[in-house]
Amino acid sequence: MLDVHIDDFFKDCATILLIGFRHFPRPQTLFIEDISGPDQMDEFGLHSNRHLAALSTLGWLREEGYIRFSGQDRQESVDDFVLTSKALMRLLAPAKSNNPDRGHDLPETPTPVIQVLEFARLQSDTTWISQIVQTNLITAP
Repeated sequence: MLDVHIDDFFKDCATILLIGFRHFPRPQTLFIEDISGPDQMDEFGLHSNRHLAALSTLGWLREEGYIRFSGQDRQESVDDFVLTSKALMRLLAPAKSNNPDRGHDLPETPTPVIQVLEFARLQSDTTWISQIVQTNLITAP
């Protein structure tokens, strides 16, 4: 099992890409709390490590060419958030593994990555989410 922060990273990647897919191609404002959940700022007005990790995941996905956004509103949100064609094509591609050994019943026909990812998220299976993101999105050609 990977460290918790890596599991959170993969979960954040999945959440960001799923939000982008639901609204594609319409640019939107994406709030960091939509990714990481409600944030409790400390007595100095600083965000939690979890909130900052979700913000950093957005930055990483942008640098890797999966998403675009025009600007950041402090550490609260990003404006004009949208998926790139790279992310869209990888989400629509047939998933390389439905992970049947985990007891999940998915159709035998090729299932798009987006459907498998959504199903894994609904199951709250962080190990499966990590596998899907690694296999189908990050290491995909």
